[in-house]
Amino acid sequence: MKVSGILVGAGLGLRMGGDVKKPFIQINDKPVFLHTIDRFSQCSLISEIVLIVGEPEINVVLDTWRDSLNAYNIKKIVPGGKRRQDSVFNGLCNVDADTEIVLIHDLVRPLVKKEHIEAVVYKTREYKAAILAAPMKATVKEVNDDLSIKKTIPRNKLWMAQTPQGFEKTLIINVFRQFQHTGREFTDDAQMVEEAGHPVYIVPGSDENIKITTPDDIRIAKALLK
Repeated sequence: MKVSGILVGAGLGLRMGGDVKKPFIQINDKPVFLHTIDRFSQCSLISEIVLIVGEPEINVVLDTWRDSLNAYNIKKIVPGGKRRQDSVFNGLCNVDADTEIVLIHDLVRPLVKKEHIEAVVYKTREYKAAILAAPMKATVKEVNDDLSIKKTIPRNKLWMAQTPQGFEKTLIINVFRQFQHTGREFTDDAQMVEEAGHPVYIVPGSDENIKITTPDDIRIAKALLK
């Protein structure tokens, strides 16, 4: 089955601070987004990579990293939308016509492992919808409005959603169209599929697959990439 990887990095990155957006922050002499592309390029199951960045950044990416993009055979750079789900839909509209499975991944998760990308592909082939996730290790409390503890949530049933998230192309496009004009916002693509009534399956991942969000994440990523 032909698999397309959609790497999404069109957000504002407000929590990081500074003038440089998260995908373009240098880690060990290489921008975050190229580390992520490198991980996907190592996976032979991925037939194409669709890169999504903010529209103002497209020319900057092409001018600054054209040689690297050519080396990774990146031919599609798509402008993001107002919301993450709009950006993802832009990517879905640009995958190859014969794509059967799409993997949607945060461009600022540069530490994803090749074997986990492959595992999501295989699980998606089997069940049409699968996401990478890590088991919850901390004790989780549900609280009242005044921050008093209401109850402790059993953590054996809790997983921290990550990316990539894999879907049969026809399924995910139909789900996006179902919610396109409802005004609803979703925190990830799997939530949308869940709301549409289709089961989504977990692929156990790793705590190392962090999303670069804060300066502390940069320090962790630098250490892990070494």
